[in-house]
Amino acid sequence: MEKKDLGLGIGAVVLGMATLVYFLGLPGNAGYYPKIISIAIIILGLVIALNAVRALKTVSAKEEKPGGKTIAYPAVMLIIAYLAVYYFAFHKLSYTISTFLLVMATSVTLGYRKWKILVPVAALIAVGLYLAFTQVFHVRFMAMFF
Repeated sequence: MEKKDLGLGIGAVVLGMATLVYFLGLPGNAGYYPKIISIAIIILGLVIALNAVRALKTVSAKEEKPGGKTIAYPAVMLIIAYLAVYYFAFHKLSYTISTFLLVMATSVTLGYRKWKILVPVAALIAVGLYLAFTQVFHVRFMAMFF
């Protein structure tokens, strides 16, 4: 798995660098937020790659067991469907309601069932991201709730 993580880390760094170079050409403040995201992708890619290299060094000479982790394809397909519904709900409802529903549906699909924690955390994520986008990054959205 460490080899795949190393490839993922290197790929993220390359993607981040390519998008950063592209966004450097945007005039004025238009590229401010995309540049921050590109730098974050580069940093996270470096962290993933360095952790993979460290894990490769600590692994002994024995081979990794095949079939250690399996991908839950139905859950992945369901989350992709959630993202498609989210895209359309974003335009009909609002950012916060759509994001709240996406976080709830994704969490339940991935097996989290503690409702007393899930509902407030999903609401905090939705409202917090809305405030971050509108107040910090000055991204315009429709009204907060409708």
